[in-house]
Amino acid sequence: MNPLRGEIRIMQQMGTSDDMNSLVGKSLGQFRIVERIGAGGMATVFKAYQPVLDRYVAVKVLPDYHARDPVFKERFLREARAAARLDHPNIVQIHLFGEEDNITYIVMQYVDGGTLKDKLRQSGALSVAESLKFVIQAAEGLGAAHEHGIIHRDVKPANMLLRKDGHLLLSDFGIVKILEGTTNLTRVGTGIGTPQYMSPEQGTGQAVDPSSDIYSLGIVLFHCLTGRVPFNADSPLTITVKHLNEPLPVAFLRHAGVPQQIEQVILKMTAKMPGDRYQTTAELVNDLVRAATAARIALPWSVMSSVSAAPEQQPAFPVAQASAGRLPLANISQSLPGAASQPVVTVSCFRCQAQNPSDRLFCTSCGYELADRKAAADRVMGPNGRPILARFLIQNGQMAGRSFRFHQDLTTIGRTNGNDLIISGRTVSRRHARLWFENGHWWLADMQSANGTFVNNMRLQNQPVALNDGDVINFGDEVVLFNIIY
Repeated sequence: MNPLRGEIRIMQQMGTSDDMNSLVGKSLGQFRIVERIGAGGMATVFKAYQPVLDRYVAVKVLPDYHARDPVFKERFLREARAAARLDHPNIVQIHLFGEEDNITYIVMQYVDGGTLKDKLRQSGALSVAESLKFVIQAAEGLGAAHEHGIIHRDVKPANMLLRKDGHLLLSDFGIVKILEGTTNLTRVGTGIGTPQYMSPEQGTGQAVDPSSDIYSLGIVLFHCLTGRVPFNADSPLTITVKHLNEPLPVAFLRHAGVPQQIEQVILKMTAKMPGDRYQTTAELVNDLVRAATAARIALPWSVMSSVSAAPEQQPAFPVAQASAGRLPLANISQSLPGAASQPVVTVSCFRCQAQNPSDRLFCTSCGYELADRKAAADRVMGPNGRPILARFLIQNGQMAGRSFRFHQDLTTIGRTNGNDLIISGRTVSRRHARLWFENGHWWLADMQSANGTFVNNMRLQNQPVALNDGDVINFGDEVVLFNIIY
């Protein structure tokens, strides 16, 4: 008998979040629960160890009563699959999802730096530069989700995970939508989510679109800059009414010394009517960068390198001349008096997402051609109209944690130069394997390597094998997680 079942029955009888502690020390599938690291109204999060890949993961366990609801199960699997296909540096990667012994769970990338909520609790208000650094990263992740037709619905500091180097990753895509579809909450202030950050339309149970996430992100930015949320009260209903009717208390922003240019962007983000807000995160990010430049705030280069070029337009506020020593801003340099005629820009590598100077031909990190001419091989599209791509996530060794994407072209994999993807490791052969797309499937073949190519622990012989999303591949001792992405 599964040792979890007795614990599950106890949890179902008692039904309190504290009883989730009984999972610690037990195993859920291949994951050994180590400790509880977070809990909220919708889920409990555990740190777990996965021995087969020798790594730690985060396991999010949803309330047990949902696992017995067939409607919930169907929605859960559909939304979780959609979220798992999101591939962006600012979105937490989902490794696995499922239901076992009346426990519905999601296995995700483990991030060890805490959350933005933790940071705000410890530090109070953040500097303008640091606040913008976090919000721009969150906006980039949201933009990638919006392009795939996914609305987050619960944008808040608790769902923004921070690595120790300050890199931000968004989590919990789609969970609110899953739960909304299995409850009957239609009255004002009863919507699932966090009322302090909810848009007026979400708080009143109306349909939401990307501008709703942008509203919530505006509230997060207000919180970062002032150390408090703009609207609070004793009941969710009262908070929702304040979001509906009360103007944003800009006096708190001014007391915190927030530049007027940044204040104007926040006011547009948090407009009461969805049509009055930014409609895309790209538009938002470009205005935030312009506002920072106008206020002479230097943003980190790591943030600036992810900002796409903006179309020529006049900002709604005056732009000051860039002062000496500040970072070059590629997308606005032409608007600045005295800007150089050839602005410094960076190019993102398709394969590994590393940033490279625009005068380079090949990625300095993985060697891929920055012109990305292999994109011409993409002929087959997914259900969202985007090409069906492949992704490798290296699980161990010197390259652990690195991610690589592939077009529908032939890719050779090996240890030495001359391969399209070089995987360092003594057990990887000079020319080890081939990956390609054909007849609607991704295929992998071994190239007579010394230590073998394995898919889910089965060694490839003389025939190629069709890969499935989530397959675990071994190139010798090097372990790779395979994903299909759109």
